[in-house]
Formats: sequence, structure tokens, C-alpha cells
Amino acid sequence: MAGKKIRVGLVGAGHVAQVAHIPAYRQNPHVELVAVVDGDPEKARHIQEQNGFAEWYEDFSDMLGRADIDAVDICTPNYLHAPMAIAALRSGRDVLCEKPIARNMREAERMVETAREHGRTLMVAMNNRFREDVRTLHDVVKDKELGDVHFAKVGFLRNARDLNERAWFTEQGKAGGGALLDLGTPLLDMVMWISGLRRPVAVSCSTFGKKGPGGVEESACAMLRFAGGACVMLEVSWNLREPRTQSYLHVHGSKGAAMLNPLTVHKAIHGVLVNVTPATGSGRHHYKESYRLEIDHFVECLLKQKTPLTSGRDALLVVSVMDALYESASTGREVEFTA
Repeated sequence: MAGKKIRVGLVGAGHVAQVAHIPAYRQNPHVELVAVVDGDPEKARHIQEQNGFAEWYEDFSDMLGRADIDAVDICTPNYLHAPMAIAALRSGRDVLCEKPIARNMREAERMVETAREHGRTLMVAMNNRFREDVRTLHDVVKDKELGDVHFAKVGFLRNARDLNERAWFTEQGKAGGGALLDLGTPLLDMVMWISGLRRPVAVSCSTFGKKGPGGVEESACAMLRFAGGACVMLEVSWNLREPRTQSYLHVHGSKGAAMLNPLTVHKAIHGVLVNVTPATGSGRHHYKESYRLEIDHFVECLLKQKTPLTSGRDALLVVSVMDALYESASTGREVEFTA
């Protein structure tokens, strides 16, 4: 479709929209920025003027009334993901939705089913899968360079900070959960995609601390067990009492091990541990660049009618795991995973 442009309406002009989504759309020659929506009219007007959107709106329904929008990008608080995505899909628009796709499995399944019923694309913004270092490690594991994966561990421990600028984060009804849902969703998606460990047989989780009037958790640790004995360990926190934020991912297999931040791969060769780390783009900010690649992929999928790497249906697995982890945390017991 040479020369065709995808006409985008963006909903929610907060941090991720301004820092990641909008700059990526502006760099893509196949995109036309048609409309931006935000509940703060001053912000919406400012974003429209600064970034070349044709129009701004305070009301999402008003934007959907336009005939010249092909796709809707949802960067709103979690509780608005399902109703906005469903409305956009029913109106005949394709949708890119920020993570997590929804607060729970019931909402996520409704979104996926609506996309199926109306023949539209629903993609979830799991940008980690578009990082060059993550994709390289995924291929290393898929090619059995590490042998059989025995266990993996992943974590994001963020040093203490004030969340008042996004107060809805700490309201259970609006967010759906705390640090586990916020930080754990993209981490679990990334580690299960890299490791190839897709369906756990049982999960266990503990949550700690309460933040805000809604009482969402500040920290969590979890373990997922898989058939054959492999396991994944997860730890997340919004409130690390240390000076530096920590972010890591390790994969351990029968022939070697690998980690991220930075990417390193070691294998046992003739009884000697050898560094076999593949080359990736030097000096590149993989995380920052992943947003551009994610948006480019969304646009390409719409132009070529391809299924996204991070489709709504694919996202259901992590949502179902999250529901099971919260059940485990509330009951204090391991939960068998049957999804």
C-alpha cells in the first residue's frame, strides 16, 4: 500500500504518550496524527499544538465520531482500557493499548472477543519484546544455545518515589493492582517469551506494603512452576530502600546462562565457561528505541494486515497468571494454574 497513511487518534496525553508514543508516530512516514484526547483540556490543546495533531478533544466519544480515524492508541489509566478499547473496536478502529491490557481476565477477554467479532487488530504495547537485546536473547534460547531452560529470574526494584503525579496508580479500583500488576506484567511477558516457559502448572505470590487509600501493594515476590520442574522467580517494588533502582533478567539452562542489562551469554564448552555474547547495536538505548520499533510494528501490521507480535490474544496468558498470583497472595496458598 504505497503512500497510504494510518490516521491515528491518541487517548491520554500523559508521560508514556508524550515521551514514547507521540515521538515514534512522528518519525513514521506512514502515520498521520489526527486527534488527541485528554481529560485536561489545556494539556490536550498544548499537545495538539506542539505535535501537529489536526484536532484535540476532551471527550473520547467526540473523537470516535470522526470518520477520518483508522486506529486508536490508548494511553489512559488501567480502568479505562477495556471500555475505551471496546468502544473503538466496535466503531471499526484498530487499537494499540498500553500495558497491562486490562485490570483482570474478565475485562481482557471482552476486549479480545470484541476485536475478533469486528475483525479488528488489537495490539498490546509490550515494548520489551522489541528491544534488540531482548530479541537477541530470545533467539539464543530458542536455538537451544543454553540447552534446556531450568529456571529464570526477573526483577524491577525501583527506589522510593512519590506517585502523586499519577494518583490513580494507588487506587485499587482504577489501577486493578499495585507494583505486581504495574511492573510485573511486562516483566512476566518478557521472561516467559524469552525462556519459552509459557504455561505454569502452579504459582505462588506474596505482596507487601500498602500505598494510598486504595491499599495497592508496594512490593511483591512470586514463583511460577512449570511442567518438568522449571521455574520462574519474580520480584518487584515501587519502594526499594536503596539508592539505586535495580532491573535484571537471568536465564539458566543445562548448557549455559544469560542475563540482561547488559546482555551477556556464557556457555560451557569442553568444560570451560566461555563468553559467547552476540553483538548488538553498540551505544544504542535498547529500551528507548523499543518504543519506536513497537509503534512501527503496529503501523506495519495495519498496512499489511499482519497479526501483531504482542496481540491481545497473546496477552491473555499474562493476565491469567496475574489473576492467579493475586489469588495466591490473598489466600496465602499456592494456586494451581489451569488456564
